Amino acid sequence: MTSSEQDYNQFMLRKDVFLFLLLGVVFIMLISVPYVWAFNNAGSDHDFGGFLLNPIDGNSYLAKMYQGWLGWWKFSLPYTHQPGSGGYLFLFYLALGQITRLVNGSLLGVFHISRIIGSIILVLSIWNFFHQTMTSRRSLWFAFSLALLGSGLGWVAATYGLFTADFWVAEGYPFLSAYANPHFPLGTAILIWVLSPNREFDQKARKIFRFIPEMLSVFLGLLLALILPFGVVLAGVVLGGLGLWEFVTGYPFKIREHRTKPGIAEVLRDIRSWKKLIFVLLGGLPMMIYQIWITQSNPELAAWNAQNFTASPAIWDLILSYSPIILLAIPGGYLVWKSKESKAMLLLIWAVLGLLMLYIPWSLQRRFLLGYMIPLAGLAAVGLDHLFMQHRKSALVLLILVVLLIVPTNLMILVGGIQAVNVNEPKILLSHEEIAALNWIALNADQEAIVLASPEMGLFVPAYTGRRVVYGHPFETISAAEMQEAVEDFFSGQIDIEELPVSKEVDLILYGPREKEFGTITLAGEFKLVHHSGDVRIFEITSQN
Repeated sequence: MTSSEQDYNQFMLRKDVFLFLLLGVVFIMLISVPYVWAFNNAGSDHDFGGFLLNPIDGNSYLAKMYQGWLGWWKFSLPYTHQPGSGGYLFLFYLALGQITRLVNGSLLGVFHISRIIGSIILVLSIWNFFHQTMTSRRSLWFAFSLALLGSGLGWVAATYGLFTADFWVAEGYPFLSAYANPHFPLGTAILIWVLSPNREFDQKARKIFRFIPEMLSVFLGLLLALILPFGVVLAGVVLGGLGLWEFVTGYPFKIREHRTKPGIAEVLRDIRSWKKLIFVLLGGLPMMIYQIWITQSNPELAAWNAQNFTASPAIWDLILSYSPIILLAIPGGYLVWKSKESKAMLLLIWAVLGLLMLYIPWSLQRRFLLGYMIPLAGLAAVGLDHLFMQHRKSALVLLILVVLLIVPTNLMILVGGIQAVNVNEPKILLSHEEIAALNWIALNADQEAIVLASPEMGLFVPAYTGRRVVYGHPFETISAAEMQEAVEDFFSGQIDIEELPVSKEVDLILYGPREKEFGTITLAGEFKLVHHSGDVRIFEITSQN
């Protein structure tokens, strides 16, 4: 290599490092600054609740962390009056709660620090994935940029009053995953690393210890099962599909190397995808089997699991939510199939099998959207790169158009969060009086106390106090529809406390502006006022008929 070639390579390396850092910093800033702004601009009368996207699930994660903060390693349903014996589920959030207690920090602080750390790991993992699977430097940068910042045409649908998946299915988009919580970006990063070929890494690792790659696959399988169990299933299907393709086609890179098709025995020995699949399942399958068993055998967890239905979006919604990238992925997929490039084939297999898994008739089908933007971005990048080689000007126009189409949805999400704070959206803000009431419960109420509050405040009580509620979550409250109706009927004055399905178990009633929205009721006699802050009161039930 001449000195000029070395200088050029060093220049390109520096350029790649600069672009990587630039995109990574922009990504982390976009998912962080809105939260910093919200914490500092909630107003003089309110505090930011900590979640700009999907506060229902966000507060449920905080409630799980609270259990860890209490020293628990066994999860029990926080949003129902009878939690049962529980099980070893949601260990990731229980561990974050344990860490919070050890460092004497705040649950929200640890939640968001973990979210940022997980997002940084996600950025690195996506870069490594495309570095392993893309065939040119230009396609690598196209794929990396589209995967990090890409979204769909939900902004167009929104003008017609439609609410498409790219606004709320966080696991399907790296940007939304990183914006929503810690376990989506971290789980996606682990999934991507598991699927990445990583041949150079494996070779270097084996020089240290022969079985490091296998040990790492077992560990990552276990970690993925603890954080995102359905990620193990997705990894298994994609690795199995890739291994099947390698077997059926005779392992294409072997054919090119030896110019003769290897025998079946040689192919079976050299199918790395199947080998990795075995070790990933070895690590992840035991935990998954336990999770399935406990959610079927434990009555309370079984009741919760029966309500935990996450259906995939309709086909038209899916196409719109991933357009235009999914449309560009079609010619890209054809090019990959035609070239029979083994590394890029991973993208096509993930895209196809992932789509098929989305519509398997089971309750958690939407979970297979995990990271789905990533293979689509890779295939779209292949198509864009090919077009650049053929018609540079046309490709440049198309690229600009794609950028203009995929940016608005994420911008709307960011702006929407800021607007929600500005208008004092009650789902993401708490008044100072409500915070004071929650603090009183956390400091004074018995740990096993059951709190009766409106559905909105019922969401916050377990997250901020660790106490249980009659109703607070559409999935984690057992018999959620019945309990929600009963709570609303009580605060609207249609039924008395004795007519609640769980009347004998209620210890405290939280009564404030959110409860008064259902009507005005009189709490006297058996209801003893124990806390009063502004418009928010807490009553203790001293006796019941």
